[in-house]
Amino acid sequence: MNKRRNKSKLMIRKLLVFVLLITAGLVGFFVWTDISNKKPIEESTIENVDEEKESEIEFEGTENKAEGEKQEIKEDKKEKKVEQYDGDDPNDAESLSGVVTYAGVNGNNLVIRVNIDQYLTSGQCKLALMKDEVVAYSDVVNIAGGPSTASCEGFDVPISKIGSGDIEIVVEIKSGDKNGVIRGRTSI
Repeated sequence: MNKRRNKSKLMIRKLLVFVLLITAGLVGFFVWTDISNKKPIEESTIENVDEEKESEIEFEGTENKAEGEKQEIKEDKKEKKVEQYDGDDPNDAESLSGVVTYAGVNGNNLVIRVNIDQYLTSGQCKLALMKDEVVAYSDVVNIAGGPSTASCEGFDVPISKIGSGDIEIVVEIKSGDKNGVIRGRTSI
């Protein structure tokens, strides 16, 4: 019986050592993969930093040059402007434009949200929901201004007033002497 106990203790010890080795192996694997998955610093970032340092060194080394040349170097750096986007400024357009950003059912309402591409501080959005080319519902809300664009305050239309099916969304927007039409589609 004593031999049996010793054998079971030995078996338990071997099992514990095996489990510890497996655990240590897994921990080592995860640490190694985490370290190897870290991204190195991009070369372009290093080059930009080096170029900035070189220009500072060149600027500091111009002490014996004329004062006018130092000012020219500063002005050259200020003239470089980054263009933020391509295309025309939507605020200069003759008509208003935008997009239906959300049209979906939330509870018992069809929720419609509209974003306007231009910066506006006032105006109105007139909603017309069309079913089978007939106006099933209409509503008017104010335009809400944002930091760079505007939006309609939002439309929450009770589904009981429009029923189910395919619906065409037509939003006429008007602010000052500008106006435009935004279209979209949804199904209930």
